[in-house]
Amino acid sequence: MVHIEDKEFIRGKVPMTKQEVRCISIAKLDLKEDSVLIDVGAGSGSVGIEAANFMPKGKVFGIEVNPDGIEVIRQNLEKFNTANYELVEGLAPVDIPDICVDRMFIGGSKGNLETILEWFLCHSGDNAKVVINTITLESLSDAVKGLEKLKFCEIEVININIARNKKIGRYNMMMGENPIYIISAKRSK
Repeated sequence: MVHIEDKEFIRGKVPMTKQEVRCISIAKLDLKEDSVLIDVGAGSGSVGIEAANFMPKGKVFGIEVNPDGIEVIRQNLEKFNTANYELVEGLAPVDIPDICVDRMFIGGSKGNLETILEWFLCHSGDNAKVVINTITLESLSDAVKGLEKLKFCEIEVININIARNKKIGRYNMMMGENPIYIISAKRSK
């Protein structure tokens, strides 16, 4: 099992979950070596590709609709030689294959969050887990309301603020990244 630094990923102009947020999100997924993870709104593929390292007998299905993202994911899959990752080109939930999963990461939903969560309920078993990352208060509210409406349990919200040092002459100044909300929940029995 290995974490991957941001600088190692090919990114282009595609959004990428930063490594500190990725580490926490993957930890909240509580992956098993044989988990089946669907990565919705896969972006650069960073979450799914790193998660694949933690589930050598499992599988990741990354779904992405953006053609630029699809190309970047392909490049990253080749770069990291990720064999247990299948890229699905399309929009969730309509283009997700009819598969059984026990974990779901949602990095982007294109406004389809509730129907994506409904798909997850239909394709997962007891104690399956979902993690949703969002940057807006509105999306945070929608996620919590959707999880509550669909009777998920153990709903937890954490907010992470990261600042990185930037050299300014002989000084270091801390430059803040966007605050991120990480919402995790478990499917009720």
